[in-house]
Amino acid sequence: MPLIQEERMMITIDKDRFDFLLYAYFGGSNNPYPVASKRAYRDLCRTLRFNGGDGHEYREDMDALLEKRIRSLLAEPSHTQAHYDEWHQSLCEEMVGYYHNRGIEFNIGHAQKWVNMTMKYLYIHGGVDVSSVFDYLHVPLDQYVFTAAEGKLSLRRPCAAWSKICDYKLYLDFQKKIRAAVDVAPLRWEFQNWIEEAAKRKGGNSE
Repeated sequence: MPLIQEERMMITIDKDRFDFLLYAYFGGSNNPYPVASKRAYRDLCRTLRFNGGDGHEYREDMDALLEKRIRSLLAEPSHTQAHYDEWHQSLCEEMVGYYHNRGIEFNIGHAQKWVNMTMKYLYIHGGVDVSSVFDYLHVPLDQYVFTAAEGKLSLRRPCAAWSKICDYKLYLDFQKKIRAAVDVAPLRWEFQNWIEEAAKRKGGNSE
């Protein structure tokens, strides 16, 4: 389904206010990549177990990997949905392999959340131009998205919990169903519907 070039509401904001909000949310680093990755990690870390450790050293390796892979992607002269999907699968499987080699349970569900939220936060931050791939970005799957997809798009959730997804094909099939059901960029749909679901379930969790 071709995407509708929807009219977007644009606003202006006092620079001091914007700079304060940006600092409060992302911190003061001049490099958007690690701050986006670290912020994304906060959305999935409580579903991980490190056998008594805190996983800090692993997270730093993933910060570096995500920056390297995303920089390489954005440097390419052209993009397609199929190519982005291939890039995404390769990166998710690389992340899963890294953790499995260290004896830590880390699933496709964890990897997709980390990659997808990092891309979302890079867009929010604005320090990296992701416009060339924005229409191809995946929806970060969590319980809010599952609920919105069921209620708004009549899509059956692929599993009980996003963090338990182990099959990339199962994951991608759900992404494709979302794409087929919406007429805007999938991440644009997610922005609007995630906020609505979060407001309904304020005080709950997204597991």
